[in-house]
Amino acid sequence: MADVKEGFFYTKTHQWFDPGTKKIGLTAYAAEQLGEISFVDVEGLEGAELTQVEMSGDEPTSDPIDATVESSKAVGDIYSPVSGKVTTINSDLMDEPEKINEDPYGAGWLYEIEPSNWDGEKGNLLSAADYQSFTAE
Repeated sequence: MADVKEGFFYTKTHQWFDPGTKKIGLTAYAAEQLGEISFVDVEGLEGAELTQVEMSGDEPTSDPIDATVESSKAVGDIYSPVSGKVTTINSDLMDEPEKINEDPYGAGWLYEIEPSNWDGEKGNLLSAADYQSFTAE
């Protein structure tokens, strides 16, 4: 089973949010399921206002954000775990998409966000233990 990082918050769409650094990325589980990631485009996120993914059970009911992650197995949809304005994108991923596979909770982050409703939205996210249980199902 893929690892999770304590202190981060997770979505059922396999993104993580670190409230300390305000960075967002794909989980190790997502990277494992996608296989070798060959292309990442987060350029369209710079300055974007994003809204938290809405869920109906385990399925998202909102549209994915304007970013692309592709692998030999699939094209992955990305949803934002929190609402807010994107302040920085990880442009290194454009040339080195494999960073997501190698270090999903570190160098493989996608973007930083300034949350607009963190206190109101954090209850919609999973803890590390809850996410681990969710991916074990």
